[in-house]
Amino acid sequence: MKKILVVDDEPDFCYFLKKNLETIGEFEVDTCCDSSDAVVRIKKFKPDIVLLDILMPKVSGSQIAETLKNDKETCGIPIIFITAVTTPKEVSESGNVIAGRYFIAKPIEIEELVESINKFV
Repeated sequence: MKKILVVDDEPDFCYFLKKNLETIGEFEVDTCCDSSDAVVRIKKFKPDIVLLDILMPKVSGSQIAETLKNDKETCGIPIIFITAVTTPKEVSESGNVIAGRYFIAKPIEIEELVESINKFV
């Protein structure tokens, strides 16, 4: 069972993403809607992958990713950025990589997300 942590400031998005992923039966999913708690939750939950929103109040997804990258305990955890900042077309045209980071645009297609998760874990 792959462990996934969803970090997004939209509680409804977290709830529905968790339910959709858990329905597949391959994932254990936890959520974090307060970006200031994300690093602590990641260290506690020890996910195989983090699904991370970019624009959040308090601490941005980019800041969280940088903190994880610079910590020996978390530097190996893959991250998929989830964003509404770019369109699905822009993301797919870039091969899902923007500025060296892997992205999926909202609204999310679960099949695409599962395929992406399986590339990393």
